[in-house]
Amino acid sequence: MNTTSRRIQDTPTLRARAGIVRDFVAVDDGGDFTYHRSEQDLLTAFEYVGEAACIIDRNGCAYRLALDPNRHLILGPSRGQVEFHWLRHAWLDAQNAHPEGHRLRRFYPTTRDEVVSDLFETLALERGTAPAEGAWSLDIDGRASHPSGIEDIDVQLRRQDVLAHAHVTDPFGHLYQPARHRRHWYLPAAAGFILYIEIPAPAAAR
Repeated sequence: MNTTSRRIQDTPTLRARAGIVRDFVAVDDGGDFTYHRSEQDLLTAFEYVGEAACIIDRNGCAYRLALDPNRHLILGPSRGQVEFHWLRHAWLDAQNAHPEGHRLRRFYPTTRDEVVSDLFETLALERGTAPAEGAWSLDIDGRASHPSGIEDIDVQLRRQDVLAHAHVTDPFGHLYQPARHRRHWYLPAAAGFILYIEIPAPAAAR
């Protein structure tokens, strides 16, 4: 979510070192969240300053878009730490409003660090961005496999009539119970999509 060349003045403690690419999470003017692997990726995703309501880096610092003297979009200076309660509620609202786009449902975050970490990890996984370490794991009735990503897991789980005996572990070690979500109450469950609900690790052994 960050690039090595900075066009803004960051706070000294958060200034990017040469060679480090920073990534970002953005909240758009409609309230949805997206992950961006670099500053350039972020800037090309938006067309005007107000389109991004809030931009967050991995330190939990908030930014807004701005215009340079040539009226090109740039990342504005840090506005300090993102407000925790607003961020947590905005993330929950986005999950409820866009359930098919945000299908990894982790435990309710209790600190700013937790919600920022969850945002970066889950949005990157939903986008299909592979983390540097770890791999997905899918266990169905004691038979384990290592799918390439969440779409591969979806394919395997669609073949299952019952998901109660399936468990999924993401590359960051979070354990989930898959559950079918109906698009509409009058449609069959098979016509919906799968949510991945985080559960305590010991629950997998019950």
